[in-house]
Amino acid sequence: MSRLTNVLYVVIMMTTGLIGQEIDNPHGDLNMDCRECHTTAGWDVVKKFIPFDHSSTGYALVGQHKFVECGDCHQSLVFRQVGIACVDCHTDVHQSELGLNCESCHNPQNWNERRESFNRHANTNFPLIGAHAIADCETCHFNQQENEFTNLPLDCDGCHIEQFAEATNPDHQKANFSTRCDDCHRISAVVWRKTEFVHPRQFELNGSHTRTDCAGCHAEQFAGTPQECVSCHLADYNSTTDPPHTEFQIPQVCEQCHSESKWTGAVFDHQERSGFALNGAHASAKCSSCHINNNVTGLPRDCFGCHESDYNETTNPDHAAAKLDHNCMTCHNESVWSPSSFDHNTQTNYPLSNAHADVDCAECHQGGTFAGTPTDCWSCHETNFRNVSDPDHVAGNYPHDCLTCHNENYWTPAEFDHDRTSFPLTGAHRQVDCADCHINNQYTGTPNDCWSCHESNYNDTTDPNHAANNYSHDCLICHTTEKWEGAEFDHDLTDFPLTGAHRQVDCADCHTNNQYAGTPTDCFACHDDDYNNTTNPDHQAQNYPTDCTLCHSTNDWEDAQFDHNRTN
Repeated sequence: MSRLTNVLYVVIMMTTGLIGQEIDNPHGDLNMDCRECHTTAGWDVVKKFIPFDHSSTGYALVGQHKFVECGDCHQSLVFRQVGIACVDCHTDVHQSELGLNCESCHNPQNWNERRESFNRHANTNFPLIGAHAIADCETCHFNQQENEFTNLPLDCDGCHIEQFAEATNPDHQKANFSTRCDDCHRISAVVWRKTEFVHPRQFELNGSHTRTDCAGCHAEQFAGTPQECVSCHLADYNSTTDPPHTEFQIPQVCEQCHSESKWTGAVFDHQERSGFALNGAHASAKCSSCHINNNVTGLPRDCFGCHESDYNETTNPDHAAAKLDHNCMTCHNESVWSPSSFDHNTQTNYPLSNAHADVDCAECHQGGTFAGTPTDCWSCHETNFRNVSDPDHVAGNYPHDCLTCHNENYWTPAEFDHDRTSFPLTGAHRQVDCADCHINNQYTGTPNDCWSCHESNYNDTTDPNHAANNYSHDCLICHTTEKWEGAEFDHDLTDFPLTGAHRQVDCADCHTNNQYAGTPTDCFACHDDDYNNTTNPDHQAQNYPTDCTLCHSTNDWEDAQFDHNRTN
C-alpha cells in the first residue's frame, strides 16, 4: 500500500476497533486503490461514481445493467464470485420450461420486451402466423400459473369455441359444422371473418356465386341443398317478362341462357335452338320485337315478313311504287337498316362511278321508276345540253353523246379532244376560245384552212403588204401555229435561194413597192446602180458584162475578184 493508503487504513482500523488485527482484502485479489470506491468518512461510504471499466472483466454492462447497483449482482464482497448467467440473478419463473437462455425472449434493454419470443415460437408445435403473430401472449396463455406456457391446446376450438357457438351467418351449431375452424377460416388471415370455405366439388362456386352470402342459398339447411338453378331462381324465372319465361314455356334449365357471372344479359343460342341465327342488329333486338304477343311458333323467316311496314313506308325511294324486290337483303343488311347499300355496280347493267356514285336515286329514277331506266347520258342530261350557251350545244348541233366532251367525274369544265377531229389543235390554237373559230356556234362544216379564220390578219398586214403583193393564202408558208407574229419566209423554197449577204437584206430592198410576184432574179436587176457608179474600174466605160457573178459574190460586194485566166 502507498503511505496515504496506510494512513487511511489505520484510521479505518481505529474507528472500527480492528486495529491490531490482521485484515485481508475483503474483495479478494482486486487490484484497485481503495480510494476509488471508499472515502475517509466511513468504510461503508462508497462513491457515487466509480471509474471502473466493467468490460475489462469480460462482461460488459449494456442496457439496464448499466444502471443496476453493484451490490445487486455482487452479493459477495469478493467480486469475482458472481455468476454471469441470467438465472444467476433472475429467477426462472418458467421453471426451465423454456430453457435457461433468457436472451431467447428477453434482452438487457427491456426485460418485458418479448417480441423476439415470436421468432422462437416457430420452434414449437404451433408456429405463429396471421393474426396469431400479432396477438399478445396472454391472449392465448391465460388461466395458467403466471408465465407458464405449456400444455395449451393446439386445435382451433380450444381457443375459438365461443366464436363457433356465436356464429349466425351461417349458424355453425345448427348447420352441424365441424369444429375444425381451419376448414373454412385461414389461420394465416389477419381477419377472423375472412373465410375460405371450399365448396364441395358437386357444386363448385363460380362467378357471382362466389360473392353470394351463404344464407342466400342455405337459409338453415346445408346438407341436401338442391343444386338445380331453378331451386333458387324460380322467382326470377316466373317474374321475367322479356321474354316471359312461363308463357314461352322456356325450359327451367337456367344455364342454357344464363351464366354464373351475372343473371342479366342472358345469351340464348337462337341458331341452335330455332335455326334462325341472330346477327347484327337482330342480336340486340328485344325478343318481343319479332315474337309479337309472345308467339314463338310459325314465325316468318324472310325479311319482308317482319319488315313489311318499313318497306311500305319508305319514300326515298318509294319501294311500293317502284315495286322493289321484297328481298330486303338486296340493299339492306342486318347491322343497320339505314342507310341502305344497294350495289348498283353488280346488281344492274349500269355501274355507278365517280360523281354518279353520289347522286340521289330519285334524280335518275324519277317518279319512283327503276325498271327500264335509260342508261344513255342524253336521257338524264338533256336539260343540261339545252341550257349550255358556251358553247351553245343546240345551235352548234352537238352530238347527244355527252362523253365526247364531258366525263363522269364532273360536268364542268368540259374537255373536248379536238385531236379526234380532222383539225387537231396545235400551238396557240389550244388556248383559243371555241367561239373565236366557231362563230355563231357553227361547229359542223367549219373550214380548217388558215385563210378562213385569218383573212382579216392577211388583209391588215402591211409589212409586207400581203394583199398588195398577192401573197399566197396558205399562211403556213410563213406562219406557224405557235404564234402569228415573227413570220419566217423560207426564200430557199423559191426560184431564188438567199445566200451570203442576201440573207440580211430587208425584203423591201429587193421587192420595191411591195412587188413580190415576178421579181427578177438576175444580179443586174438589183445592182445596176452599183454597176454604173463603179469607177475602179469603170464598168460602163469598159463595157463590162452585166453578169456580176463573174467577179462578185453574195458574201462580199466590195472584194471583187476577176479571174483573168478565164480570158484569152
